Amino acid sequence: MKHIIIAGAPRSGKTTISRELTAFSGCVHYRLDSIKRAVFEIFCPGKKDWHFASKMTVKIIQKLVDDNNQESVRKEYFIFDTPHLYPEDVVELNPEEFIVVFVGYTDIDVSEKVESILKYDAETCWTQKLSKEKLTSLVEGNIRFSKEIKEQCEKYNLPYFDVSTDPLRVLNDVKRFVKANL
Repeated sequence: MKHIIIAGAPRSGKTTISRELTAFSGCVHYRLDSIKRAVFEIFCPGKKDWHFASKMTVKIIQKLVDDNNQESVRKEYFIFDTPHLYPEDVVELNPEEFIVVFVGYTDIDVSEKVESILKYDAETCWTQKLSKEKLTSLVEGNIRFSKEIKEQCEKYNLPYFDVSTDPLRVLNDVKRFVKANL
């Protein structure tokens, strides 16, 4: 058994994938969005340094796993669901201990992704509180981020799954990949 990290662009299905994996694996699911916000507020007040937050997130993940290994009578396995993690930062993690999967959307039109978010995100989701212009700007940035992580995944030989065209098929592809590598 291994710990699982599902990382990638916001609104790419990380939490949905993580919940599906939790259901069959029995792993404990950690959404790291709030931890990432805390890193910004404590260490980067007034600006969002995504690369710094990525490095800190990897350290937090490793610390949680190390503490669990030392303190638990019954070892637990975790699924970490986190946005804005860079492949270059996870390569230091032990592949015998972690499965890392990246998801994003590089092959979708900005307006198509915005419409999808507006249509399918729950009314309580943070995206529903944004103006269409602000959401469009965020999606543009997330597509750029997706392209960056896809390129890094190729460089570091890490799995990248693109949810641009068929997210449900990709969900199943990710589940099959994780099951095969647990």
